[in-house]
Amino acid sequence: MVALVVVAIALGIGVPVFTTMAANERMSSATNDLVTSLHAARSEALMRRAPVALCSTPDGAGACVDGGNLALGWTVFVDRNGDGSISGDDVILQRHGALPAEFRDGVTTTPADLRFTDAGTLRFDSGVPFTDFNIQICDPRGDMDTGRGIAAGRWIQISGLGRQQLVRARSIIQSDRNPLGGC
Repeated sequence: MVALVVVAIALGIGVPVFTTMAANERMSSATNDLVTSLHAARSEALMRRAPVALCSTPDGAGACVDGGNLALGWTVFVDRNGDGSISGDDVILQRHGALPAEFRDGVTTTPADLRFTDAGTLRFDSGVPFTDFNIQICDPRGDMDTGRGIAAGRWIQISGLGRQQLVRARSIIQSDRNPLGGC
């Protein structure tokens, strides 16, 4: 009987901890996949001295979807004609399928195309400097502190110079500094 009580207590403590750890790992994996593609896009733009775009494509296939959800998949490509869509002469660099279902409604972005110039900076539209591009990834845990002030969600900032910063601090993600409003 004592052994059953010990097992029940261990399960009562262990299962929630394991569930949180698994959710944190899924968030890290999804975020790392996207950050890796962003780094690849900027690096390829610099290396090839050509514009490179990252756009939403369902299951990482087909044409770009204007204003599409990156959680459904994305493609990184050399945008030779600079139109922000995949054309016959563009070179596909990466395709990524949809993120797990728990992220489908939790990825929001700055409402614009994500394109890097041949200098690795964000592309200017209509002569107006593009100061930042923001991507926020949330899961059903929403505004949860997973420990030590780390948020359940993530916020990726891309400066006008093309540099990326991953924000994990709950106090920043949920603050008015985040133009996407937090999870």
